[in-house]
Amino acid sequence: MSIDADRVGHATRNQPADITHEVHDVSLRPIAYGGFADIYSGIWTHDGDEVKVAIKVLRVRTVDPASEKLLRQLRGEISVWKRLSHPNIHRLCGLCEGMGPGPAMVSPWYDNGDINAYVARNTLNPELDTLKLNLFFNVTSGLRFLHDKFIFHGDIKGGNVLISDDGVARLCDFGLSRLLWGSSQSIAHTDVKGTSRWMAPELILNDEVHSYYATDVWACGCLLIEVWSGGPPYHTKRNDQQVMIALSHGEPPARPSGMPDFPWSLVEMCCDFEPMLRPLPLQLMAKLAVGLTMPVVARMVMRGHPLDNSSSDLLRAIEVSLDTAGWDATVELRSMSERELALEVIHMLSLWSLGIPPESRLYTDALYRWYLDAVVHRLQPLPLIGTRMSSGSDEDDEDGEDDEDGLVDPSKLRPFARLLAGVDPTYADAAMLRFGRASVGTPIRFEGGNDPLSVVWFPDGDRIAVGSKNGTVDILSTSSGATIRRLNGHGDDVNQVAISPDGRLLASCSDDLTVRLWDAETGNAVGEPMLGHTSYVFSVVFSPDSTHIASGSMDDTIRIWSCDTGATVIGPLTGHSNDVSSVAYSPDGSLIVSGSWDKTIRVWDAQTGACILGPLDGHGGSICSVAFSPDGLRFVSGSDDKTVRVWDAFSGEPVGAPMEGHGGSVECVAYSPDGARIASCSNDHTIRIWHTATGAPIHQPLRGHADTVFSVAFSPDGRKLASASKDYTVRIWDATDEWTRWDI
Repeated sequence: MSIDADRVGHATRNQPADITHEVHDVSLRPIAYGGFADIYSGIWTHDGDEVKVAIKVLRVRTVDPASEKLLRQLRGEISVWKRLSHPNIHRLCGLCEGMGPGPAMVSPWYDNGDINAYVARNTLNPELDTLKLNLFFNVTSGLRFLHDKFIFHGDIKGGNVLISDDGVARLCDFGLSRLLWGSSQSIAHTDVKGTSRWMAPELILNDEVHSYYATDVWACGCLLIEVWSGGPPYHTKRNDQQVMIALSHGEPPARPSGMPDFPWSLVEMCCDFEPMLRPLPLQLMAKLAVGLTMPVVARMVMRGHPLDNSSSDLLRAIEVSLDTAGWDATVELRSMSERELALEVIHMLSLWSLGIPPESRLYTDALYRWYLDAVVHRLQPLPLIGTRMSSGSDEDDEDGEDDEDGLVDPSKLRPFARLLAGVDPTYADAAMLRFGRASVGTPIRFEGGNDPLSVVWFPDGDRIAVGSKNGTVDILSTSSGATIRRLNGHGDDVNQVAISPDGRLLASCSDDLTVRLWDAETGNAVGEPMLGHTSYVFSVVFSPDSTHIASGSMDDTIRIWSCDTGATVIGPLTGHSNDVSSVAYSPDGSLIVSGSWDKTIRVWDAQTGACILGPLDGHGGSICSVAFSPDGLRFVSGSDDKTVRVWDAFSGEPVGAPMEGHGGSVECVAYSPDGARIASCSNDHTIRIWHTATGAPIHQPLRGHADTVFSVAFSPDGRKLASASKDYTVRIWDATDEWTRWDI
């Protein structure tokens, strides 16, 4: 041990307590031997307790003329160590006189012995590797304390690391041989500089170099080899001479068999032949803290789920962010509770991520900033931060950002949310709701400015039909997005498409004033275009038995057509005073409901064409869409007054209050197959799903489209939605709540 004289010179006047009269039952013979001292055991009566202690007695075989000076130096050094109290430094309880030429040093006795003995007794511990790393962290913590006090140890090895009764590693034997060398030329250099296999190359290869901070760090690397393998460093060398030859050739210690990558990486850092490149103890502590922290973080990220690519990517990003954080901050992670750890780890990840190029970030800026603002700084309520809950109008997009900004695929977001659940499960819920992307797969893009205007599912749930502004109908695979077949024949916008309940026919209506029938499998036209409407045809729907079609037109009328002949069999039905925007059959085929730009709804007898209910008032704007519930007891309407309403199909009375939340015209409404949910889409670029029974929204709007959403439809099993938008895309969505869940 070497001490900065200017810092500790005054300490020689402050000797530790003389506890000679408090020590008793001293062993008759030494129970251990050191290079210049014998170790006795005894009992120290302290504050009413009987404490087992070790008594280190200086051994001097001959009378040394400089012995008085030596004893003065010894007392000064003892005084310094008495004042340097640290959890990872072996405690000096006091001095005991009369047992040798100088004061004997009294310290606690640890039944655990040194680090090697302790590890050997724990070989069956399933967490042995973690135990070793924790002990090494203790050692580096003690070494940091020494170096910060301008003290270096000079002889770090397993025998000089004791393990307290509570399993904490503590450095001991602080450089007595070095001190003695300063006063006696009879001591060999290997005793002065340390123990050969643990000594840094500059100590062995250069007689002018003595122990200092960097040589302690080299010895730490050798200690880690010793602790991990149970043998000395340079275990492949038979004697010290071979070790010296290896060092002279620049050969580092060999890696023990079975030593994992992480502890070996620490050895490589410590045992660098360039002293200036060796890490500081604090840097080692930070690396160890990361190594000890990551398994805990991994458990929180996975929470019993298998390690997948998303979890691996997140864990890699976290490890890099911790490695680049400040050493002091990283060291603190080791002592944190799981909640504190999760909070700080995501904090560090967020700050690091915002400082790297966007293309290298695991998630988007929005997620990290949300975490910092909502969770760390508590600037805004969690459910609302960064969302467009009350509107989605064009005014909200003045910043030029896409509505989808910040959204993440749920499978990729779940590991992050599971870690966030370690802070608070409600935070994980909020993150999934705010940033989970409900859309499934890649949006299906229509090129050349071609707006998809209407979408409908085939009964098999694997295909959809899309009517477009360019007059075509595309049959698409929902899994790949590929076009299976394109139907050509209309001369203008295809406003709506429908699939017959038996799956055989496809119907389409157009601004070219016609309704067409197609073979749903071959795509061939069935019969001639159905003529009769005198203006744009906005809506078309099959009867439940697939024998008839109803259509609504800009000519304010409704027609019912025969699928066999293509002729109008009932109608035109008149009564609306403006465009008929939407028509729908009841499940039993007895009724047709219609919505109009005249702001009213009417219900018709499908067999006679008689208007049996209406006009029904309640909306404050044009009716854009109507749909019957699967049980036929109710129907739903969407309007450009931004609301959705449910009506009793027999009385015509509104059921409950209007469903409010859209920031623009409600373009389309649809019931789920089980009738429990209603989907609506709007020119606010969003889709909403509502509880039929309560009228309450089910979580937040589905965001992703960048323009008006014209059409929305549930899949036959009700688990997905399809939507068509003015942003030239069709999207498939998860209509369940699975995209909001982090626990699956």
